[in-house]
Amino acid sequence: MPGSKRLQANPSRQFSNSHNCIFLLRHGQIQDHETKRFIGRTDIPLDETGRAQARAWEKNFSHICFNKIYTSSLSRCRDTADILGQGQEICIDPRLNEIDLGTWDGKSFEHIKKTEPLLFQKRGERILTFRPPKGESFNDLLNRVSPFFETLEKGLKAPTLVITHSGVIRVILCRYLGMDPGQLFEIKSAYGQLFLLGPV
Repeated sequence: MPGSKRLQANPSRQFSNSHNCIFLLRHGQIQDHETKRFIGRTDIPLDETGRAQARAWEKNFSHICFNKIYTSSLSRCRDTADILGQGQEICIDPRLNEIDLGTWDGKSFEHIKKTEPLLFQKRGERILTFRPPKGESFNDLLNRVSPFFETLEKGLKAPTLVITHSGVIRVILCRYLGMDPGQLFEIKSAYGQLFLLGPV
């Protein structure tokens, strides 16, 4: 996979139309990803590596007919979906948007540490319930995305692809794995990484 440290041989062999799985994919790599920032609703486009990651998944998914492809409304997810899902139905659902980081959105970690040190400390102490000014907590995010996945699970009749963000992926995987949501950052989610939920 472009941008990855490790490449698995023939990954497409693992994926088929035979199971009712949810394919949970993080969007491709974004522009200026090297800077450690709070990126939630800031609409940052894919970079060339991110587009190459989407094209790689297009090749690996070529033999799968997804029931639907769901994506967040942010361009980094929509563009990933457009590249890999040509000819398939793509549905935009704002519930899949990344966590709303309020006034912190788009600002670097270093800037927030310097300008709002007490709030930054509280975030580390209460990662699940802390809300940045005018933003969401991860608990808010979980409550927003859970109904989407619950509805999807009930009506799942064929492989379905969901393209979303690291925050959404982490809170949903905590739910599926029975993990304490406060441990969400123990789950690593790289750009263009795929998780399979199922079969159900």
